[in-house]
Amino acid sequence: MDTSVRRAVAEDLPKVYALLRDSSLNSAWVPLDARRRMFRPVWGGDEGYYGYVLEDGDDVVGFLGLLFTEREISGVKRKFCEIHSWYVKEEYRHDSMKLFLPALSVRKATLVNYTPTQTVYDISKKFGFDDLETKLRAFLPVPTFRSLGLGVRLETKKHVIVQYLDEADRKIFLDHTDVECNHFLIRGRSDTDYSYIILKKMRLGRFRPFGRVLYASNKKMLVENIDFLKLYWCFRFGVALIAMDDDELGTDWKLPFTKVIPREFPSLYKSKELEAADIKPALYTLPLLIGYRLH
Repeated sequence: MDTSVRRAVAEDLPKVYALLRDSSLNSAWVPLDARRRMFRPVWGGDEGYYGYVLEDGDDVVGFLGLLFTEREISGVKRKFCEIHSWYVKEEYRHDSMKLFLPALSVRKATLVNYTPTQTVYDISKKFGFDDLETKLRAFLPVPTFRSLGLGVRLETKKHVIVQYLDEADRKIFLDHTDVECNHFLIRGRSDTDYSYIILKKMRLGRFRPFGRVLYASNKKMLVENIDFLKLYWCFRFGVALIAMDDDELGTDWKLPFTKVIPREFPSLYKSKELEAADIKPALYTLPLLIGYRLH
């Protein structure tokens, strides 16, 4: 079977959707409307293509998605290329690398993969990728006295939240108002003392929802109020637990009713300019954009 590879464009969405819908990927359940977001420019990325397709004649038999974005890191705009949704029909697996190798040639961009499988993880490590997120901290909804939230000032309305944000947080807020995530603000004693939080309801597989804290501007304030917040979020969103990147949480405090969960397959990155700490938190990513599971 002679196959060929070319860049994936917006018109390829129907065939790619059909391929991924019938695939063995954890994201196979993602509906068409969500898949459309993979084929649109977002967050400053406008390369004109969205990955690569493997074709046998007119049939799309393989796909590797690329999500191009831009983020400001320490005052400098950086280009990112997220690898995702790598799938090839079984009878064409011998041609899988035809999709991966072009992705490695993307210039002047940090490569990331937030949801690798075991096979993708092993291959990526051979090509110089490093671990990004290795474990999660799960907050279990066990009530305590502090769960009453006495004195907690929590804002949930977007038009109120934006009034308190500094320039950097305001940009993050505006960049994520058009995606399906939830914004919260814990107010301190002054208008400049706050923790701005982004949370998204995600799934472990098709049926196990959980709340994922993707960003917290003031992690100390988040931890101080987590007993109230975890119960509030679990009841509001109908989830079993709240989780976030344990390394990003960055605290030596003893946190009762929590559990550290190693990721089965750590997320990955490859960069000549950035370290793992520069790339966190996990904003501007495809799991956030379309809501599929994090391994």
